[in-house]
Amino acid sequence: MTTNPTFLLVHGSWHDGTSWSAVARHLRAAGCAALTPTLAGHSRGEDLRHVTHDDYVASVLDALDGAAEPVILVGHSFGGSVISRVAEMRPREIELLVYYSAFVPRDGERVADSLPEPMVGFLDEAAAASADGSVALPRDLFATAFANTADDATVDAIYPRLVREPHRPIFEQVPLSNFHRLDIPSAYITCRQDLALPPGSFHPGQSSRLTAPKLVEIDADHEALYTAPRRLAWALLEAVGANGAERQRELDAA
Repeated sequence: MTTNPTFLLVHGSWHDGTSWSAVARHLRAAGCAALTPTLAGHSRGEDLRHVTHDDYVASVLDALDGAAEPVILVGHSFGGSVISRVAEMRPREIELLVYYSAFVPRDGERVADSLPEPMVGFLDEAAAASADGSVALPRDLFATAFANTADDATVDAIYPRLVREPHRPIFEQVPLSNFHRLDIPSAYITCRQDLALPPGSFHPGQSSRLTAPKLVEIDADHEALYTAPRRLAWALLEAVGANGAERQRELDAA
């Protein structure tokens, strides 16, 4: 792997690029570069009615165009579906794929196909009730299933940073006809306290769809990028084999 890797960090649903700020700070302190694009449809004030999965992919391709070297491409949650498509389009520009509590769709699947029926129903109902077909994540659901290791004060600080999620991309089929032929190594970061989906949904449910991924386990919930950013930064360095003693000291001091 590259001595000083560049991480391209792709957020998931209800987030934007700033959700990676603390993790990116730790990675930079450890000598790495970090890019944190915001996907189309995740900036406040945007029209979300016609946002597509292709738009998400285009946002990451734009960021990849600005990277000076092959990157470590990281996807959180829904972002896993995005990085899979980017990898298929630009395999030579990606050194490693890292899925953090992320979806790994098969060719032609929708991310919705991996969601429990109650969650699918909630997404449909919430989108139907909104003027632009978008979905807001309820605070109670965020607190109990996503940021479940955080105290109330931490949830109160994080929750206002969430954005509305376009409905359409979750239900679009994801074309990945060549993904299984790619010769790009992968890693999967699993969080032991993750309650966003039923137990086993992310690991081994999603992680087993990758070919021999390096598995990194941490004590954290689904929102580790907010609730345990230093621990998540360590996991990312561990995934690329870049957490030598000197880097670990730098991370400890960040």
